[in-house]
Amino acid sequence: MRTALTLAIAAVMLAGCVGMSRSKAVAPLAADWKTGGRVDQITLAKEGEFKITPEFDSIFESRVKSKLAECATGTRPLRLEAKLTRLDKANPVITTLIMGANVMRGEARLVDVATGQTVGEYQIGQTVVGGRMAIVKMGEAEEQMSDAFGEELCKQAFGVEAAK
Repeated sequence: MRTALTLAIAAVMLAGCVGMSRSKAVAPLAADWKTGGRVDQITLAKEGEFKITPEFDSIFESRVKSKLAECATGTRPLRLEAKLTRLDKANPVITTLIMGANVMRGEARLVDVATGQTVGEYQIGQTVVGGRMAIVKMGEAEEQMSDAFGEELCKQAFGVEAAK
């Protein structure tokens, strides 16, 4: 077991980044929404204190919307009500020396724009671990975690892998 862990750590340090999902459906979309829904609006709430740039909200909306445009291609409009409860960025010095992790946790609620009814709810979580070879990618934590949120929602809600 110890050898396997050592090999996994070495692989991360040499290969770059490895992502780990902690996402799950709380109340999954019905089949007609999976195939017929598209996300037209995104709202973002943050619970707690985050060390983020002033541009984070626009980065999040843009990148999540881009990912969802790949998987939610129907004609029925949805609003994504996203809430972040955790966003930790890797320390660049530690990542350069050993490895680091960008961590994001949150919730996604998909709402029918026409009725205001919630049609799907998801817990979204992603951890990306990277070593010194991935310092540039790990340094773009806000972009990386926004992309991850969209990718996880595509997978969980619409059953589609978004392009990475």
